[in-house]
Amino acid sequence: MPPATGALSMQPETETSKLADPREVTLGGRVGTRLHAVGHAAMEYLGVGSVLLALVVYLSITQTGFLTRFNIQNIFETNAVLLIVAVGLTFVMLTGGFDLSIGGMLALSGVVFAQTLQHDWSLWAAIVVVVLGAGLLGLVTNGLLIGWLGLSFLVVTLGMAAILRAAALIRTNGETVALYDYENGVFTALKEGRVWGVSYQVVVAGAVFVLATLVLRYTGYGRMVYAVGGNRVAARLAGINVTGIRMSVYAIAALLAGLAGVLHTARLQSAPATAGDGVELMAAAAVLIGGTTFMGGRGTMLGTLLGVVFLGVVSNGVTLAEVSPYWTGVITGGVLILAVLVDWLRHRRAM
Repeated sequence: MPPATGALSMQPETETSKLADPREVTLGGRVGTRLHAVGHAAMEYLGVGSVLLALVVYLSITQTGFLTRFNIQNIFETNAVLLIVAVGLTFVMLTGGFDLSIGGMLALSGVVFAQTLQHDWSLWAAIVVVVLGAGLLGLVTNGLLIGWLGLSFLVVTLGMAAILRAAALIRTNGETVALYDYENGVFTALKEGRVWGVSYQVVVAGAVFVLATLVLRYTGYGRMVYAVGGNRVAARLAGINVTGIRMSVYAIAALLAGLAGVLHTARLQSAPATAGDGVELMAAAAVLIGGTTFMGGRGTMLGTLLGVVFLGVVSNGVTLAEVSPYWTGVITGGVLILAVLVDWLRHRRAM
C-alpha cells in the first residue's frame, strides 16, 4: 500500500530537497551571474588596461615631466573633445554602424557657433541652437538614410563628411573665424575656467561620459541599443523599434560632435574650417581599443574612456620625448589596425 500522507511529512529532508529550495537557487544564480559579469568585464579591460599601465610606468621612468599634476591635467584637457566625440561614436558602433561625418560636423558646428557670436547672439542661445541643430541634422541625414532607408553607413557618412567639410569652407571662404576679442564670462570659463583645479572642458566631457554610461547601463533605451547591435532580427521580433534606435544613435553622435565643436572653438578662441580633421579615426581607434566591436552589441563607455586615455598618453609621450609629431599618426594607425585585427579574431573564435 502507498504510504500515508502523514508518513511523507515525517520523512527526513534529503540533500536533493535542500538544493531544490527556490530561494537558494535564486540567490546562487544571482551571485553566479554577478561573478560572471565581473569576471567578463575584468577580461574586457585587462588588455588595454595592462598596456596603458605599462606605458604610464615607462614614461614615468624615462620622462621626468610626465607624472606631474600639470602634465596629467594637460592630457585630459587636450583630449576632452575627443572623449565627447568618442562617446557619440560608441552609441553608433554598438548598433553595428559607423559615422565618418563626425569630424565634419565638429568643424561646421564650430564655424556656425563662432559666426553667431560675431553677430551678437546670446552665448547660451548660440550653444543650444548649434548643438541641437547638429543633432537634428544628423537625424534627418545619416539617421534617415541609414536607419530608415537602410543605405550603407560607410557611403552615406563618407558623403556627409565631404558635404559638411565643404559647407564649413564655404561659410568661411577657407579662413579661420577669430573670436580673440569676444568678451563673455562663460565663454572665457569654457576656455580657461576651472573648478577645484579641473578644467570646465574636462568637467563637461566627464558629465557627458557619466550620462552616457548611465543611459547604456540602466535604461531601457541602452538595452535596446545593445539588442539591435547584437541581433537586429531578434530585436525586431522582440518588439524593438530597430529603425528608430538606428536613427537615434546617429542623432546622438551628431549632437555630441556639435557640442565638441563648441568646446573646441572656445578652447582655441577661433573656428578653423579644418577643425576636427581626422578626429573620426582617432575616436574609432579609442572605441575599438576600449573593446567595442565593429559587429555591434558589445562594448562599454568605460572601455571608450580607457581608449581615449591610452591615445592621449601616447600622444603626450611622443611630445615629451621630442619625437616628430607625425609619429603619433603612425602609432594611432597601427593601434587601430591591431584593434580591428583583435576584434576580428575574437569574433571568429566566438563563432
